[in-house]
Amino acid sequence: MELNTEALHAACLEVARSTLWNPRGEKKSTVKEIGALAKRLHRATLAHLEFIKMQGRDPNLLVRAVRYLAHTHAIPPMRDDTGWFEDMLEVLIELACPNTGLPPRGKDFVADLRKGLSAKLKD
Repeated sequence: MELNTEALHAACLEVARSTLWNPRGEKKSTVKEIGALAKRLHRATLAHLEFIKMQGRDPNLLVRAVRYLAHTHAIPPMRDDTGWFEDMLEVLIELACPNTGLPPRGKDFVADLRKGLSAKLKD
């Protein structure tokens, strides 16, 4: 399966628009600023593409992860800082494509995740 680069770009634009939005309307972000941030987010996202493919997973998992971040964590205080995005994307990819084993004490948190995700899927 191939990565839908247009969908990924659109998801990155969504994150950029959300983080650069000014709720008070004091200074509106320009299309150029939003595009530049989306490009940086896109580049950060592509750094995970090879790993996901090597795991035998659908590369469009990246699109879905970025959309998730756009709807849940992309808020104006983040502005043009991409550190939060890169860190959160890393965690989401690790959860979706685990590549390390878990010690017994780590499995209890995975059970917590399962409960939370089950509840979320019922929404």
